[in-house]
Amino acid sequence: MQHSQFHSYRFTFQEVSPTLDDIFSVLRLDQEEEDHPATVFVNEIFPKLHGNKDIIGGYNILPVNKIQIREGMIEIAGTNLHLERQICSYMKGATSAALFLCTAGNIFTKLANQLTNKGDLLEAYIVDVIGSLTVENAMDKIQDILSSEASLENLNISNRYSPGYCNWHLASQETLFHLIGTNPTGISLSESCLMQPIKSVSGIIAIGAEVKKRAYGCPVCKNQSCIYRNIQRHEERA
Repeated sequence: MQHSQFHSYRFTFQEVSPTLDDIFSVLRLDQEEEDHPATVFVNEIFPKLHGNKDIIGGYNILPVNKIQIREGMIEIAGTNLHLERQICSYMKGATSAALFLCTAGNIFTKLANQLTNKGDLLEAYIVDVIGSLTVENAMDKIQDILSSEASLENLNISNRYSPGYCNWHLASQETLFHLIGTNPTGISLSESCLMQPIKSVSGIIAIGAEVKKRAYGCPVCKNQSCIYRNIQRHEERA
């Protein structure tokens, strides 16, 4: 299963906007009271986000030549990509890989900065959370498209994994972007391998008849800022 070019998909904010439940889970608030300041603000800010036309993502599917779990390395289209051992083990059975990019655009960072400059720190944080959830929701839809496409060829896909997850170093972003090649997302890398717009994600999904979708390793992950790890811990305490 291979593509010779980047397959891209655009979404409206309404198609990928997070629910109040999602937002409150990250905020670690247990009730969605109509008069709660967070609820009031979310209801006020959503209409301002409806015009966001910059939510775009997609993937390029390339052949997997070799997987070296002990070395934490996978060879894709003749190029070595260092994933570290744990993520590399999730690639077992892959005959190809979908290398993906997705962004929610600049609007969330701009709004958050404006609110921060006004001293509205809670509101700025909520906008930041909405942006993070929005890009992940968009990527969920893209992953579903990939899964359907793979199933037509009797292939399975893994979960998606991104630099920063399970010790996968951000420096690998350069190789990842090189392999992905030309694409319409508008995402760029800084010298420190951080993505612009900030509310963007990148990574890899394994594809193959023998690939298994394994649970995320949140209990052993060291990324303290991961929103999904925080959601999981909040649910466990509930």
